[in-house]
Amino acid sequence: MLNLRMPNLNKIIITGNLVDEPNVSILESGVHIAKLIIANNRRFRTKDGDWQEKTCYVDAVGWRKTAELIGQYCHKGSPVLIEGELVQNRWEDSDGNKRSKLEINVRRIQFLERRAQGDGGYQPDEGTSNTPDTPAKTTSPPPSMPVDDIPF
Repeated sequence: MLNLRMPNLNKIIITGNLVDEPNVSILESGVHIAKLIIANNRRFRTKDGDWQEKTCYVDAVGWRKTAELIGQYCHKGSPVLIEGELVQNRWEDSDGNKRSKLEINVRRIQFLERRAQGDGGYQPDEGTSNTPDTPAKTTSPPPSMPVDDIPF
């Protein structure tokens, strides 16, 4: 009998806009962490043929250099593409209730907003990818992010 085993795969890619300013902080260990919420909108037609829009709010966390880049280049309303994996955090609240939350552990972020000349921000050239993994030509030094920048 042939034993075909499906490999485990946990990868998510999502685009949207930041709901609020990212919450960037430094842990006691000196590691940067950025927490952000992305709003992803989906348009669809109802049975009656009317257009409706639904918004899905997704929590995401970036670590180390990724967190620094998020703090530097992302602001409320910024359009981004996030690539990472889903993680489930579990804890017990102060009343003893078990709680859990799904969030994206950010492996890569692509800044989709093109900034105006002279604002000192990250500025990709036309037709180039503006990710930290593949930096574009800029007037200021491009951000860089280690490929495996996750603490676990």
